[in-house]
Amino acid sequence: MINVRFLGHIKTTMGSEQVELPQSGLSVGELIEILRTMAKRDERAGFSKFNTLVVVNDGEVLPASQEGRLLNDGDDVLLVPISHGG
Repeated sequence: MINVRFLGHIKTTMGSEQVELPQSGLSVGELIEILRTMAKRDERAGFSKFNTLVVVNDGEVLPASQEGRLLNDGDDVLLVPISHGG
């Protein structure tokens, strides 16, 4: 199970603060595309692999376009929009 939390407009688009996905072995890019299909609002283009930072297990920060990084069972993922405020 991969636990995914959202910040900013991604949280609004998803309609929740977090989701749990049963899949493992997903690339970061695949994760983003799955989440975009789950979006609760019509503005699914509000986040993509090109405008989102991914924090894995509270330590590894990478762009969502990082196709080579696979997510494993038990990973905690935080999606942060690049255009977040302070």
